[in-house]
Amino acid sequence: MRPRGIERKPAMTDEKLILIVDDESFNRDIAARLVKKMGHKSVEFSSGQEILDDLDNYNPDLILLDIHMPAMNGLEVLKRLRRVSDKSELPILMITADSDPDAVVKAFELGANDYVTKPINSKTLRSRIGTHFQLSDASKQIKQFAEGAERLVAQCTIDLQRQNEELAREVKLRMAAEEVLLEQKLAAEKENKAKSEFFTVLTHELKTPLNIAIGFADLIANNEEKQIGLEQCREYGTYISTSANQLLNIVEDILTMSSYDIGKLELKESEVNIGSVIRAALGRTKPCPSEKNIDIAIDCPDEIALICDQKKIQRALVNILSNAVKFSPAETSCQVKAEILDNMEIRISVSDQGVGVSPHSIEQIMQPYQQNSAGLNRTHEGLGLGLPVARAILDLHGASMGIDSVPEKGTTVFVTFPPDRTLIQSLTSVQKIA
Repeated sequence: MRPRGIERKPAMTDEKLILIVDDESFNRDIAARLVKKMGHKSVEFSSGQEILDDLDNYNPDLILLDIHMPAMNGLEVLKRLRRVSDKSELPILMITADSDPDAVVKAFELGANDYVTKPINSKTLRSRIGTHFQLSDASKQIKQFAEGAERLVAQCTIDLQRQNEELAREVKLRMAAEEVLLEQKLAAEKENKAKSEFFTVLTHELKTPLNIAIGFADLIANNEEKQIGLEQCREYGTYISTSANQLLNIVEDILTMSSYDIGKLELKESEVNIGSVIRAALGRTKPCPSEKNIDIAIDCPDEIALICDQKKIQRALVNILSNAVKFSPAETSCQVKAEILDNMEIRISVSDQGVGVSPHSIEQIMQPYQQNSAGLNRTHEGLGLGLPVARAILDLHGASMGIDSVPEKGTTVFVTFPPDRTLIQSLTSVQKIA
């Protein structure tokens, strides 16, 4: 191997590197001088194996390869070179001493770009080399352009994907916002409708006892000629008292829910006998069970006691019991049971044989101002505050309330207090369950 023209000729921007492969030094010298005259560098190889072994050390722009060489001929070398190089990137010109068409055709089949014959003609070689440099440069430019276009397309694709993702996110966010706005709108409409119905019912619920109280009060006040006797006046007074208490209950329920909503509902706790609270609540139940000939059975051991706000727990039980009586047909029965469970929780259950509610309506009746039926056409009186007030009071005590109901069969309301509120009373002491 012998480099030619590398040290003595200054580097030029269009200077190329040509590898010359020929087993005869005379032929290599002629080819090297011609390459140098063209303004290019050359490196000479005396055999095919030599260039194959040393090719990785060079980045040639063109190879002049002799076809007829001993050991490994030019066709075999060409075949191996094309395994690692592309025809458009590295032109290979075959050199042959004859114009044997079979050898030339075989060379083209193996990937040769062109050929020249010996003795080498300088003009022919210059023309062939120049042409293939132009073709190689054009191919490289096309490849660079294609790679650049591919990168540009890839970048544009990435940009479009990013824009599509951003657009999809924006659309999703807008759709989510619209859904939220729609939900808020529907909730607001539902709330406004509930408020309108509540105020309609509230007006009715307030006017009814007020009219009764005012009517009987006017009769008593206008009794100048003593036409109404003392006993009748007492009866009228009872009606007035009942109506006033009905109004008071409505106001207390509204105030209780309002205080609970703003976190102002407070407890005044003491040790309370469960049976006493149940019986006291039963005495305030409206409507009175006797009015509908409803039998109330109480199953409550005398020793069960509870740490609670007696007034508020009684209020909760009044509401639960009133609900049971209100929705029960006449001449049926209700059961009230209090017991201590195995885990020392206290459970109070109130069961009736009333109309019951469907499973999907249970949560509705637990909401303030809601009933199974709405408006003035509803089948029962009340603001729909009974169970919500009871649940609010129980929630403050850490207790839970559940409803098990079957339409047209009846309803059972379960109230469960945590173990730390359980007491067992005896004649001499009160034992607290830890």
